[in-house]
Parts: sequence; C-alpha cells; structure tokens
Amino acid sequence: MYTYRRKYRIGPGSIFFMILFILITIGMGYLFYMDKGNFWDMLPFVCIPAIIISLILTIFNFTRRTRGSSFFVVFFILSLTGLILSNFFGPSALYHSAQDSFENKKYSEAITNYKTIVVRYPNSRYSDDSLKNLANSYYLNQDYENTIIYFKKAIENKILNEQDLEVEKIFADSYIKIAEDNFEKQKYETSGENYLNAVEYFNKIKLQFPDTNDAFISAYKIPEYLFKAATCFNNLKNWEKTEQILNNIITNYNESGFSQKAKELLFNTYISKSSQLKDNKDYEESIAEFLKIFDLDEEIQSSNIYSLSYYKRLIFSDIHFPMIKNSADKLYNAGEYKKALFLYNIILENYPDLEPSLVPFIAGCKIKIVAGSNYEIITPTDPIGKFNSKENSKIIFDNKTSFKLDIYIGGPDYKIIKLEKESKTEIEIKSGTYEIAVEFENTDKAPFYGKITYLVGKKYQEEYKIIE
Repeated sequence: MYTYRRKYRIGPGSIFFMILFILITIGMGYLFYMDKGNFWDMLPFVCIPAIIISLILTIFNFTRRTRGSSFFVVFFILSLTGLILSNFFGPSALYHSAQDSFENKKYSEAITNYKTIVVRYPNSRYSDDSLKNLANSYYLNQDYENTIIYFKKAIENKILNEQDLEVEKIFADSYIKIAEDNFEKQKYETSGENYLNAVEYFNKIKLQFPDTNDAFISAYKIPEYLFKAATCFNNLKNWEKTEQILNNIITNYNESGFSQKAKELLFNTYISKSSQLKDNKDYEESIAEFLKIFDLDEEIQSSNIYSLSYYKRLIFSDIHFPMIKNSADKLYNAGEYKKALFLYNIILENYPDLEPSLVPFIAGCKIKIVAGSNYEIITPTDPIGKFNSKENSKIIFDNKTSFKLDIYIGGPDYKIIKLEKESKTEIEIKSGTYEIAVEFENTDKAPFYGKITYLVGKKYQEEYKIIE
C-alpha cells in the first residue's frame, strides 16, 4: 500500500510548475484584456517553452503515474492551441497577410490589414512597420490625402524622418495630386493651399539636397506651382494672396517661363481688384490699386494698351473729379510722377476746360519722367543774342525731324507745346531757371532734356534745333 500511494503523489517540482502555469495563464488573460497587441506578440514566446516544459512534465508524471499528468496534458494542449492560433489570428497573421498583398500590388487588401494592426494593436511589435507600410500603400493606391495623414503619423512616431529625400518627394507629389484633383472640382481654395504645400516641400528639397538632380527639378517646378496657386486664389477673388504669390514669382523666379505669365495675371488682378473696389464705392483704394499696373514693366503695359484704355473708362467714369485730383496731387508730391501724370490726363480728357490749371502739373510730371530716363541733352544750337533789357526772352524751337514733338517747359512759367514735323515756333518766357523736355510722338526715339537759366534784366534770343 505504501508503494502504491507514492505513485500518485505529486512532487514539489510539479506543484511549482502547476502554480507557475496557472499564474502565466492568469497573466496572459489579463494581458489579453489590457493590450491585445502585446498579448499576441507574447503568445508564441510563452507557448513554445510551455509546450516543451508541459510535455516533459506530462511524460515524467505519466511515468510515475501521478495525478499531475492530466494537468500537464491539459496545459500542453492549451499551449499548443495558443501557438497555432498565434499563426492564424492577431497582428502576426495580419502582418504577413498584408505583406503578401503589398508584394502582389493588392494595395487595398494590404491597407485593410495594416490599418487593423495600427488601430487594434498599436503596441504590437508589428505596429511601427505596419504604419510605415500603410502610408506607402495609400500612396501606391493613389489615395493621397490618407498618404499625407499616415506619413505624418509615422513621422510623429519617429518611424520616418521628415528630412529624408524620398519622404519629401512623396509629400510634394501627394500635395500636387490633391491640388490638381480639387482644381478640376473647382475647389480652388483647397487646390491653392495644396499647391503652396507642395512648393514648401520643393523648397526643402532644393535647400537640403542642393547637389542632386531632384533639387534641380524642384527649382524648375516651384514657379509653375506657385503660378497655379495664384490662379486658384485669383478665381476666388482673393486678390491679396494672388498678388503676394505673383510678386514672389516675378521677384525670385524672373528667369523662369512663368515670370511673364505672372506679370500678365498680376496686371489683370490689379484691374479686377480695382473694379471691385470701385463697385464697393471705395474710390481712393480703387485708384491706388489700378495704378499698380505702372509698377509693372513697360512691355506688359504696352501689350495691354487696349484693355488698359477700356478699363480706364470703365473705372474712372464713376469717380468724381475731386477724388482723382486729390490722388494725383498726393502722387505728385510723393514723386510718383508717372502715376500722377496718368490721373492728370484723365482729368484733362473729361474736363478740358481745366487745362490751364493742369499744365504745371502735367509739364512737371513729364519733365521729371524724362529727366529720370535715358535722354539726349538739349542746348541752344544757334544763340541769337543776349541784351540788357527788361523785356521777356524769346526761345525758338525748330523741329528738323519727321516726327511731331511734345515740348514741356517748367520753371517760373509752365508751357506745353505741340510742334508739327519740319516746323518751328517762338515763345516768350520770363527770367529764371527752366527745365525743358522734348518727346517724339509715336516713336521709341530717346527724348531730349536740358536745364537753362535766363538772368534778370537780360533779354535772350535762342534757338533750339531738334535733329534726328
């Protein structure tokens, strides 16, 4: 009887492992409840040694015919089941399935499995790699909005480096694709912002990888997408942002093919904003915006001469004379002579009876403009004489050219003279210092400019010959 009972007694070692296995089971159950990702990651590492140990203990207890053998058989079966389940369920199985789908270019299936790992098992050892692959899967599946979302998450989790060239290229391309899609749907604000986001990444590539071919390509693309962004904001009538972007192109990318396009669009933007301001009865701002066209180069102004004439009538016909005169005077005093001259001429066109009061301003503007340009020096070619007299001096202008001349005299007297080709005229002027500017009509020939003083108590007779 003594020997028989000893065969069924469970040894202290077996009891230790029984308690250990029970604690492991409780611990794994708690882990499953708290964090399924870590549970499935840990399950194979727990099951494999448990299978080996429980199998050894099962054989040992069967040999000794103890009751503990049944316990270890059960735990062996549970551990083996857990190991099998870990290969068919949980993040490991999902990850390997996602990898197979990714390699076979079944990106939608890969996205589903990668996303399940990221969402349901965020602490799994497969989570980081799944997040990175999820971002790439969205990109390859042409879902660019989710591409950006998950690439940013991968960067936030320090799985990817934002300053990596390939990452920046993907961001730039994704923003462009989103912008183009929204432009087709006439969602101009979203489109414009995404074009600007793409430009931001092209700038990063250009600065961070200056010696690469990608930097060269990025520099080439920047003005193109800036122009597209400006077009979006122009469609939205967001004039401030449109002007800001177009001026950026003109200033920083003047050598690109989009510089000229930017100038053309900027011309139209100034006109459109001016028209809107005029409709809102904000006349002073309307005038100021319209006059910005004179900040553009002469080529743009010349190519838009007919539209300029049309919009001039459209906008200024509703603005009263005192408002225009006030703006013109402010510009004259600020040295903005070209803009001031434009306004004075508008007043003259609409109120010809005001010509005597406008001559000093128009002549003064013209003289200052010519004096600031490339000009030929005008001097008396045939001095007739200088006499002691209190009478006014006489000046003769002799036009020896085949062009009409516009002559502007400024000083104690202001005069504007229109002189036909192959003709001459004589005028009287008081003593004092004068500036004289002569322009050819309908030609690009350089103007003439000169300064001369007629002393008090002297009478001068001088002739200015204008020769081609």
